[in-house]
Amino acid sequence: MLEQSSRFQMACLGSGGVGKTSIIKQYLYETHSQDHNETVEETYIQTYNINGDNKRIDFIDTAGCFVFPEMQKIYIARAVGFILVYSVNDAMSFELIKIIWKQIKSVRKDILSIPCVIVGNKVDMENNREVETFDALEWAYNENLGGCFVEVSAKDNNGIKNAFDILLEQLGNTRSEQTGPFRMRTTSFTRHQSSADITRKILQRNAKMKGKYDKVSLSSKCFQNLVFDNYQEKKIYRLITPQRKLAQCNDDQQQTRFYRSRSDTWAHIVKRQRSSSVKQVRSNSMSVENTFCMEQTKVASSIRDTNLLDCQEETSLQTGDLRHEKKSSNKTSLLIVKRVVRLYCKIRSKTIK
Repeated sequence: MLEQSSRFQMACLGSGGVGKTSIIKQYLYETHSQDHNETVEETYIQTYNINGDNKRIDFIDTAGCFVFPEMQKIYIARAVGFILVYSVNDAMSFELIKIIWKQIKSVRKDILSIPCVIVGNKVDMENNREVETFDALEWAYNENLGGCFVEVSAKDNNGIKNAFDILLEQLGNTRSEQTGPFRMRTTSFTRHQSSADITRKILQRNAKMKGKYDKVSLSSKCFQNLVFDNYQEKKIYRLITPQRKLAQCNDDQQQTRFYRSRSDTWAHIVKRQRSSSVKQVRSNSMSVENTFCMEQTKVASSIRDTNLLDCQEETSLQTGDLRHEKKSSNKTSLLIVKRVVRLYCKIRSKTIK
């Protein structure tokens, strides 16, 4: 099916509020939002290059509470692979994953050939954990999913890429039946041989693909022999579209342009008002007190008209009453200054005589 079709579906299933949408968006766009909106159904399209052929995968984000049971049956019957998500701080969500997996096994016959990954989300809330890692690992091992389990944090972007790498590595391969007692070496925690091996692969990816593709990190040879039957290695690259890079820095650039335009407008207004005040002083030979008052009022009115006060904090915005009081106090101070100047002129004229 993988070789024949150029487009297939991956269904993300789980109870509501476990972070299915956050996991997909973190993987595709590297974004996360604290707001929780109930999902009905959303499809996210991602292009991959598998052994030289471009193929599209539709990641289907499903609703947590299935209002129509027939929708769940359609997902289970048509999807090529599954992402089963639960929350480590919600034991009921893990029990629902077990029920969904039983339904998948009852409908699909080639269960070992269906890509699947069990994702325990919200490890950033470790203090509120209700599902122990060892219990989830043991259940996954008994269901022949021992190497397909991973705990992640969509909030911190911890382990998200590894979860999708585990899913994509199973395309076109068959998992082996895991018999005998639970063995830690057959879990996803031993996928890679060492950190040096991972670093080497990353450097090779950056040198060859020049950042246009994101290579799916495959597991070590030892892990492949333990988890899969007749493993066939595939070169899988995820296409990084220019829209994704623009979306990451769009908000920052827009905010920078906004503040830059506001600062330029402010400088332009001050310069314009200063030049106009100088011209008026030269033409009309106005007094120093009236010139200063006129310049101050013009700059203040221009700032209000251009709405420049939006850049300031709310606490710094003045109400109408405060402005009225300030105007009255300015008039009073000007009257006092005039009287002082007149008194000074009289005293000076008397001393000269």
